[in-house]
Amino acid sequence: MLRPLPHCGDVVAAGAVALAALVVLLALRFNDVWSDGVHLAYSAAAAAFVGALALRAPREGPEPRPYQSALLVTTLALAAATLTRLAALLGAGGFDSGSTIGWIAGALAVLGLGLGYARSSVVCILLGAVSMVGALVGLVDWAFSPDGVAPFRWLLLGLAGAFALATVAERDRRPSRAVAMANVAGLTALALALSFGLSLGEEGPDAETAGAGWELFLYACGFGLCAYSAVDRAPGPGWLGGAVLVTTTLVASVGDATLLGWPLVLGAGAAALLVVGLRPSRPLPPAPGRGEALVFDIREER
Repeated sequence: MLRPLPHCGDVVAAGAVALAALVVLLALRFNDVWSDGVHLAYSAAAAAFVGALALRAPREGPEPRPYQSALLVTTLALAAATLTRLAALLGAGGFDSGSTIGWIAGALAVLGLGLGYARSSVVCILLGAVSMVGALVGLVDWAFSPDGVAPFRWLLLGLAGAFALATVAERDRRPSRAVAMANVAGLTALALALSFGLSLGEEGPDAETAGAGWELFLYACGFGLCAYSAVDRAPGPGWLGGAVLVTTTLVASVGDATLLGWPLVLGAGAAALLVVGLRPSRPLPPAPGRGEALVFDIREER
């Protein structure tokens, strides 16, 4: 009974999503009425039930079907609710505590990456990697209790670079996983950009501006994500790259009213790319997306 049949998989997934919505509704409506132990019991039971459905669903190909992905994501959502209640039951600090964020995100990272690699689920790998970033941020906050945000920025910079390398390593062998790694790199770079963007309204001696090195790294991330999206036709990294570019441009706009610096660099880069892209070319190469038809025609002629 805990093995969903493929022809009923969509119905089972819809039921699991409805069950997750019920768990959230009960948690909000009866938050002050029922004890944390009661909330932990029904949320853990729901997570175990949906997780069993996700793991026992028959594999029909190299990647899970949409209903299986829905079951896996619902399992992670219910696990997050369960871990939150467990933290409250153990008397851990709130979500302003680095240790609480660290171990909850760490547990979700282990679960997400484990489900992702066990069931070849790209979305679980994505969520697990994002949880890992949160776990490392919480670990740094708990272990070092830094006064400012500089240590977190260096951590995010290193993680963005690591995920970019993982994207390159997985691109030829597992393109879907490469896209997931690129998305995590984009989210990490966006968080780094927002750490500067959220301080734009501050004035006085505590006001902070990003240096040229940070802006250069963020621009490289944004343009790199957009280029990767265009070449591999993956929309996710493109949207994240655009968000990184917009945020970085807002951060870079703070400064003296001069054409020197980024206005000159961006103008020269735009002019060079447009000249290269619009120059006459003979003979013309095949239009994008017509490579398969061209190969077919050549084989027909042969």
